[in-house]
Amino acid sequence: MTEYWKSQARKYCEFCKCWFADNKVSISFHEGGKRHKENVQKHISQITKKSTKEFKQKEKIDDDLKKMEAAAMAAYLKDVQNNADLTSQSINNMLGVSSSSDKNEPVVEVPQARPAPVWHEVKADDGSYFWNTETNETTWDPPDHYLSLADQEKEKLKEEEAKKIKKKQKEQKHKEAVVEAKAHLARESMRALAVKKEPAPAPAAHFGPPPRAANPYGTWKAVQNKPVEQIDLQLPKPDKEVLPPPVIMEPEARATFGERRVDSLGDGPVQFKKRKLNNPKRNMRQKLDDD
Repeated sequence: MTEYWKSQARKYCEFCKCWFADNKVSISFHEGGKRHKENVQKHISQITKKSTKEFKQKEKIDDDLKKMEAAAMAAYLKDVQNNADLTSQSINNMLGVSSSSDKNEPVVEVPQARPAPVWHEVKADDGSYFWNTETNETTWDPPDHYLSLADQEKEKLKEEEAKKIKKKQKEQKHKEAVVEAKAHLARESMRALAVKKEPAPAPAAHFGPPPRAANPYGTWKAVQNKPVEQIDLQLPKPDKEVLPPPVIMEPEARATFGERRVDSLGDGPVQFKKRKLNNPKRNMRQKLDDD
């Protein structure tokens, strides 16, 4: 039987940032340790602080936006009531505000909202815990009255729907105001066009060909050649006259050929060596024939 080596699986703890063997004994020993429990509690407290901070920031932003919208709407309604033009009257009729009212500021009735539950359910990696928005306390046991995750999602959906409805109403009112303003401008332009203007005098009519000019290209002018003015560059002038450099003419080189005479090729008969075609020392790329 062939034996082979197999590595043991390991598991990573996100809370302690360490590796250990992936078996029941190692997992139970690690999760039952003091360090792991302290890290889990620390992680839960960090999540609680972060969620508290985000919730407070969101509440502050929502309150500021509500105040800004209420102030803008009050100022807009006040301007509409004070103005007496057609646009303001049409808007007053649409909003149901009488123009003969003596009140300068509109009365806005704000319905009293029910008190929200103090305890909120928060989802974590290990499960769900409950957070008190007033005292910032956390507990794993569910209290008597708390806002569950489903209720929180419903409230978010209701807020989003209310925002969408407000946005649509605002856009509709803006479109109606823009249409009314365009109609007002069109009426004003029609009034300006209706004003009678004095007609401009018609130009005098000419009959026959136009009169011809006596000299259409102008008169002839003599060309005068002006002398070219020499520009003084104010360069320094030498005391002595500068001679040009001498030019040396070298004689032309001629090729000389020597003469050598051979009286005889030797006492014996002349022998010529034959060329070996299949010589391995010869360069194979050399040309064999002279053609």
